[in-house]
Amino acid sequence: MCNIGRYSEGYGDYPKNFTLLRLQMNQTSEQDELLFCSEEDESADSPAGGSPWKVLVVDDDEEVHVLTRLVLRDLVFEGRPLQLLSARSGIQAREVLTSESNIALVLLDVVMESDDAGLQLVKYIRRELHNDAVRIILRTGQPGHAPEQEVILKYDINDYKEKTELTLQKLLTAVVSSLRSYKYIEQVVQLNQELEIKVRQRTKELQKANAKLQRTVQALQEGEEAGKRIQFKLLPPSDTHINGIDFAHILWPSEFMSGDFVDYFPIDDRYVGFYLADVSGHGVSSAFVTVYLKRFISNMLEQYRHGEEQSVLDPAAVLTALNSALLAENLGKHIAIFYAVIDRLHNKCRYINGGIFPWPLLIQHERAEFVESRGTPVGLFDFSQYQSAECHLAEAFQLYLFSDGVLEIMTDKTLESKMATLHACVKMPVKSLQDLAGRLGISESMSLPDDLAMLSVTRR
Repeated sequence: MCNIGRYSEGYGDYPKNFTLLRLQMNQTSEQDELLFCSEEDESADSPAGGSPWKVLVVDDDEEVHVLTRLVLRDLVFEGRPLQLLSARSGIQAREVLTSESNIALVLLDVVMESDDAGLQLVKYIRRELHNDAVRIILRTGQPGHAPEQEVILKYDINDYKEKTELTLQKLLTAVVSSLRSYKYIEQVVQLNQELEIKVRQRTKELQKANAKLQRTVQALQEGEEAGKRIQFKLLPPSDTHINGIDFAHILWPSEFMSGDFVDYFPIDDRYVGFYLADVSGHGVSSAFVTVYLKRFISNMLEQYRHGEEQSVLDPAAVLTALNSALLAENLGKHIAIFYAVIDRLHNKCRYINGGIFPWPLLIQHERAEFVESRGTPVGLFDFSQYQSAECHLAEAFQLYLFSDGVLEIMTDKTLESKMATLHACVKMPVKSLQDLAGRLGISESMSLPDDLAMLSVTRR
């Protein structure tokens, strides 16, 4: 093995000319071939093409540049030749590092224009240029100025060589090892860059999708708001007086639109009709069914007023027809509904309960009683049968109807205690439905788990 000659920076007697020499490096998945040609050997194969590895030699001794260039000029690694760059001082090296990109390796002297010029250049590369990829081999002919242990621990370098010990083989091994490390770092950097590009592209796609989603959500919200306004316009005015009977209602949806609905209307001078309905589910789809319900009963009312049929006066007939219509429409929804007609001439109330719970509360003769009546919601079964019931009404009475959303929000632990609380709150004089809701611990500002409807029918 040839040793580098003893020049002023510490090289030994170094032969001026080389014959063709092939050294085989460690073999893993591939074979790295190192090729050296004599300056006089013009017949030797030229280095392979491809983007060259840039190696920066930083040393204030010209002979070091000459010998390094002579040794490395024909080195080919991974099919790529070397491009040797030179700097005679730390200041010149900074200029080269600024103007040249993708430098793979810096062979760096320590003592140049100052005793620590090389170390200061290391700091510049790592801290100011933020270049963590380039490999740095520190070569020194004066190890006393920069002890190896201190330098390795304090500075971000990749190898430390004393020029007096730097043989041809050690130089080649150090260079190839550094290039191999840089190649892996290049691959990682390239993968990171590709990943960053993909992340940016994906982020832009997500931002566009999010913007589209926000526009869609906004459009849906605007649509729901419009639907809510339409639905609530279908409601009768609260605190309405019809043929000597007072009606009031509360309708608080859990979302934009409600699956609960109430209505009351004069049928003629003798009869007054009303109902409270609770469509299965809640939200937009259930609200649409309330519109269907409103239109269905309005059509029956119009037919009665035109003398076509009397079904609107018979609660059982109304629910039977509604049940058949919902099953035929196949809306996928069913409706719990309490429908009633008051006969003012005979002070009677004909009613039918199609699945409304809690039961309505009737207060008359200073007594509060549940109007217990069980029935099947409409739109569930084609075999459902409905039969009207009847009760006598005093000259003064109060009738309160509730959807099951009232029970959902009451804090009592059992159904029996909730029903008892409901009875007790209604038994006391009620100024308004808002007053009654307050007694039950319910307010419109609360987050409701289900739609909530309350209807009062009174004659004083």
